[in-house]
Amino acid sequence: MSGRPLDSTSEPPRIVERPGAPDRDVLRERGRELGIHPLLVRLMYTRGVANAIEQRELFEARLGGLRQPDAMAGFTAALDLLERAIESGIRVGVFGDYDVDGVTTAAILTTYLEALGLEVVSRVAHREQGYGFTVMDADAFVDAGVELVITGDVGTSDIDAIRRLREHGVRSIVIDHHQVPKVSPPADAFINPHQSSCAFAFKGLCSAGVAFYLCAGLRSRLKAKAQARLPPDPREWLDLVAVATICDMMPLRAENRALVRAGLRRLSDRARPGFASLLAAAGVESDVNIDEEVVGFKLGPRLNAPGRMGAAEPALRLLRSRTATEAEPLAEQIEMLNARRRHHTEEATSQALVLLQGDAELAARAGLVVASEAWLPGIVGIVAARLAERYGRPAVVLAIDPAEALARGSVRGVPGVDVRAALEACGSIIDRFGGHREAAGLTLRSTRIGELALAFAAAIAAQPRSVDGEFDREVVDCALPLRVVDMQMCETLDALGPYGIEFEAPRFWAEGLRVETVRVLKERHLLLTLSQAQARREAIAFDQAHHGLAIGDEVGCIFVPRLERFRGESRVRLQIDRLWRSRAKC
Repeated sequence: MSGRPLDSTSEPPRIVERPGAPDRDVLRERGRELGIHPLLVRLMYTRGVANAIEQRELFEARLGGLRQPDAMAGFTAALDLLERAIESGIRVGVFGDYDVDGVTTAAILTTYLEALGLEVVSRVAHREQGYGFTVMDADAFVDAGVELVITGDVGTSDIDAIRRLREHGVRSIVIDHHQVPKVSPPADAFINPHQSSCAFAFKGLCSAGVAFYLCAGLRSRLKAKAQARLPPDPREWLDLVAVATICDMMPLRAENRALVRAGLRRLSDRARPGFASLLAAAGVESDVNIDEEVVGFKLGPRLNAPGRMGAAEPALRLLRSRTATEAEPLAEQIEMLNARRRHHTEEATSQALVLLQGDAELAARAGLVVASEAWLPGIVGIVAARLAERYGRPAVVLAIDPAEALARGSVRGVPGVDVRAALEACGSIIDRFGGHREAAGLTLRSTRIGELALAFAAAIAAQPRSVDGEFDREVVDCALPLRVVDMQMCETLDALGPYGIEFEAPRFWAEGLRVETVRVLKERHLLLTLSQAQARREAIAFDQAHHGLAIGDEVGCIFVPRLERFRGESRVRLQIDRLWRSRAKC
């Protein structure tokens, strides 16, 4: 998305085509060399992949091209601990965060170690108990008699909790990918690609990706000992890795590209009962191939829903399910929790907009902070993302707990801004924070929210912007007439997927489109039929009902071509990112 406000006018934007594309002859020649359509070659060039070897590697993205993980700091120490745990048969504890990456990481570690014969006590974070791995969680593992604890997607900043384990003689492995503070956790093995001592070249793994590598390394060790029973193949867990990588918005380059592509194939096979049941509950037909769109808009919100509404345990239980009989009622429970989550999110978003619109200084603030006692801590991240998108500025949304006088919340950013660095600049005000450039979480005393609002805005304003922040600027790949947008083109574009962070989905633009039919869905979205010359295409424009279009209107749009399946049949539909009224015919 462009970072423009959603309530902007219908004026045509300033279209900027992605730079870096060579001339047509070069595209055709490289396409022949690689055996792919020249349009795909253009997309790779304009996304910074110009070398023929790198283009082939990106297009094929094979697991055989993964680099060995031995260079990861803490990796060998973690394998030593796990190997000794298997030899001695000790009880192991696994702890994951309450979001998709944390829950899938916990599911990978728990089910893989159980497949190796270990007894595993697994837990996931509860949002109401605060962010991360707490001292209370550490004590629970001690009481459960575990001798080794592995944390997933948490632990890097949880110094006190890791220290508590050590005080009780419990060893620990921290698996994480959040930014590393000045003081590292006192774990027996600390695996985080962002620590300065980590020589593994790719830094974009999520925690589930690191967990996959750890399981693969453990399997290699056990195979080398020539055991009678072959250890399970970690590739069977790649569906979990793909979901975590996409939902945690990790870069779809290098290792992640191969992991996600293989994981999506396994997801499409619906081999895991938990995913099969959740996809069915979400209304995804059984013959639909699962891509990054289905993961991001169907699976991700549902897996996050339990943790947003309270305990994330149902999501972990779903992913650990071994049969459809076990998984189906959990999927139904999660579907109900997701419906509640949507209701609370809509209410909180509306209330946040009212609060911001009443702020006389809104226009001058580089970063936004809004808080309420009425909001659930679990939905503030979604609200923050919506506000950041609407206003084109980073947004902090806080849920206030009046009993504890604490405010817990999330911050979401916009391109070119490091929100974690902004929170670090507010460190004297905030009690606790953690996260990435694009998204983070924080806790502070509710009496200091006013101070945070000023300090956060100042910290954002002090950062140099690395991208053009103009609201009317839209970056696209090229103009595309409707007549060439057909099923074959959509299949061609799908062949270059998955698309996402650092490998953005193709965006095209067209002008002079006539509205043939228009229908408003849920008072927010537009369902359209558009025509240009002799071509007609169906289209959907989410959150753009404010345009008030009528049959016969002439519009321009920026769109992504999609191939969808409905009741067993495939159809082409344009997903419109931005819509405006045309000034001149195409």
